Amino acid sequence: MEKSQSPSDVAGYIYTFEIRDPKNPRSIQLKVGRAVNLVKRLDQWGKQCGSKEQVLRGWWPGTVEDDDDNSSGSLMKGRIKAGEKGPLCHRLERLVHLELADLAAYAPYLDPKYPNCETPVKQTNGSSASPAKSKSPAKKVAKKPCLDCGTVHREIFTFPRAENGRYKGREWELIVQPVIEKWGGFVADCV
Repeated sequence: MEKSQSPSDVAGYIYTFEIRDPKNPRSIQLKVGRAVNLVKRLDQWGKQCGSKEQVLRGWWPGTVEDDDDNSSGSLMKGRIKAGEKGPLCHRLERLVHLELADLAAYAPYLDPKYPNCETPVKQTNGSSASPAKSKSPAKKVAKKPCLDCGTVHREIFTFPRAENGRYKGREWELIVQPVIEKWGGFVADCV
């Protein structure tokens, strides 16, 4: 954030797809990316790999709102009205990815005290670590090519599903979406 703005620092959107894998019900996979032209990018992503069902969960800035012609807005392809772009989407994407990588690696939301945890949280591999005091970053999982399309998919975060509590079935709404909104507001107000 210290670097001055460059020509690549353009306005745009942060979008999220859920990639549904019925073979892995204990985790949720969310693709979080950026786009300058939201409708075009969503269409491209849908054509890149059709191996698993992809469901648009949302984008920032923006919500599903009523259209001017009184028909309801939608997350359905072809009915999306993106709205106004947010500033510096490249930088925003980086901030969002940093926090989501930490949440996916350590899964602190599985602790009933989250977000007010004071004790070290467990890594998803079972070892204990404190993200703030850890001397080494979370281990990066080697990405393998998709068995269906051969592409190495990036920007896909795999979160262990909460089995109970307020986050059960609401990982997008209560964990990921607030991260995007928080950093989106920060970039819009402070950068």
